[in-house]
Amino acid sequence: MQYINNYAFSGAWITSAEFAKLKKINVFHRYLERPVREKSEYQNRHILFRKKFNLTETKDAKIIIGADDCFKLYINGRFVGECFSQNVRTLDVEKYLIKGENLIAVHTYYQGLINRVFVSGDNCHGLICDLVVGGKTVLKSDENFLYAYHSAYTSNGVIGYDTQFSEIYDAAAREVGFEQPDFDDSCWQHAKINNNACTLGVSESKPLVFESVKPELTKTDYGYFADFGANYVGYLNLTVKGERGSEVVLRFSQELSDGRARYKMRANCIYEDKMLLSGGADELRQFDYKAFRYAEIILPRGAGLYENSVTLTARHYPFKTEQKTFDNPDIKSVYELCIHTLKYGVQETVQDCPDREKGYYLGDGCYIALTFGKLTGDYSLFRQLVRDAIKTSAVSPSLLTCLNCSLIQEIAEFPLIMVFAVKIYLELTGDSAFVSEIISGLKSVLDCYKSAYTDVTLITHIDKWCVVEWPDNFRDNYDADLEQNKLLTETHCVINAYYYAALSAYNDLAGEELYDTKAVKTAYLDAFYDSQNKRFKDSVNTDRSSLVSNLFSYSFGLCPNEAKEEIIAELENRGIHSVNMFCAFPLLYRMQSEGRDLTQHILNKNAWLNMLREGATTTFETWGKEQKWNTSLFHLTLSYIAFFM
Repeated sequence: MQYINNYAFSGAWITSAEFAKLKKINVFHRYLERPVREKSEYQNRHILFRKKFNLTETKDAKIIIGADDCFKLYINGRFVGECFSQNVRTLDVEKYLIKGENLIAVHTYYQGLINRVFVSGDNCHGLICDLVVGGKTVLKSDENFLYAYHSAYTSNGVIGYDTQFSEIYDAAAREVGFEQPDFDDSCWQHAKINNNACTLGVSESKPLVFESVKPELTKTDYGYFADFGANYVGYLNLTVKGERGSEVVLRFSQELSDGRARYKMRANCIYEDKMLLSGGADELRQFDYKAFRYAEIILPRGAGLYENSVTLTARHYPFKTEQKTFDNPDIKSVYELCIHTLKYGVQETVQDCPDREKGYYLGDGCYIALTFGKLTGDYSLFRQLVRDAIKTSAVSPSLLTCLNCSLIQEIAEFPLIMVFAVKIYLELTGDSAFVSEIISGLKSVLDCYKSAYTDVTLITHIDKWCVVEWPDNFRDNYDADLEQNKLLTETHCVINAYYYAALSAYNDLAGEELYDTKAVKTAYLDAFYDSQNKRFKDSVNTDRSSLVSNLFSYSFGLCPNEAKEEIIAELENRGIHSVNMFCAFPLLYRMQSEGRDLTQHILNKNAWLNMLREGATTTFETWGKEQKWNTSLFHLTLSYIAFFM
């Protein structure tokens, strides 16, 4: 019997004969260890499962299902749902079932890449499920399921940072229509039991919802151009009829270049897929999702597009918030930009961006999830983020940066941001039960920082990357050695400001002074504060005083009253656009808690209004398209200004 959290599956992990024979690869390690390890030879495998079964009753039917790496579920030919987060899902399925013979069909996927999306590259693939009707298990995954590889999907290259495969979809493949009850599966094989432990968890978050978006469709000399009006995350749908074997080219983008889709994107993604026609009326069936506004449909000679078939299926987390009114139209535009970004950008988890990396980042995620919760009242994504982060202590006691994935990274500030964010969560929700659940995990992290990285009081060396602010052109020439991939021995300002903030937040959460924050503050001021100039130095090895050192010192309550107004005056003179995503949130949070008016920062012509001026429908990774070498134009983090509105 397979237990995942507290649920005992009747079903077994099933897989193909190929994967049943493979040895599991351990993809986890500390970041600086970088061990030599095996590399999975298996990539981009689409594996289908089918099983017919009979029912005498359908009321109160639910399926508990998970797959490694991910799945799309169909019952009796109808799409039920999907999960790309490697969590077990419980889905209500009564409306899809009938009395008599039924069919369950599942499209599973093993990606095999080491990236920020999945725990993959580990040779583990599998499906597990129980169908429960009226409290009784009536179907379970076992060797009576049939399986086959879906030959319709081949690779047109890798997108982003090994994020996903661009797809060539062959509409003539024999497995097309596998989800339909009348599909002939007589040549399929019986599934095999997978004895490897697959990597799944259980989430309290809700299943995704799906919306159909119609485009403004224009006929062109190459085919058709579709504008969906704004950036969304999801799949293009269309039906084309043309000569068998002829090729439709599909290009997607978030902006235009000379009137065409800029499918070679700033974010290091080449968004080009292809579709091979069967000779009949073929429906495009994309598997993996993209983030796009525009689509070019480049047709082969003689092919015809069914114009009414062109839609975008937007996938997103359930989102509902109260409508707000604003007297200032610019403030309204900024707010609506953030709302669209959060509504259509948040998926099963809070990714930083749904294009280049699809990364479940701890630091960015805290601020995104808090904003999402404050707007909707649903903080389940924040709670799941914290739980998932604490689980990574099994790999690194001071936690990993990007969660539920096989790409290993450690950023020093992110676990400290989490502790700070939990305090904000408690202030917003009063949810002391959750705090009690995770408080020991928070303490373990801080104890690790204290024992491993300090000289009694301040952090003086650390085997993680200190990001300070990102991209690095927003650090104001911060004078400390922040090179990645090595032990950092320099005692510098910003990481110690975060450390003090996390210790203070923990004391507030615990309701007692477990950490001597007075001693840390005294040591911090002694090390970094220049009382004569009323400024904070970047490190103990320099007299350089950057804007970020002073703003972080102010944001986390380390700034003497004598220096506060001068620091705020410098901010107002230079503008909120002088810093970026990591400094701006704690800065605005401190300013708002002190009763300061944030209007001038919201209306800064070089910040959110600049995104809008450059055509944004979703928030950028920076304030402008040209401010980073690989700027994502659909990056959720800076949508957190809605938290303060």
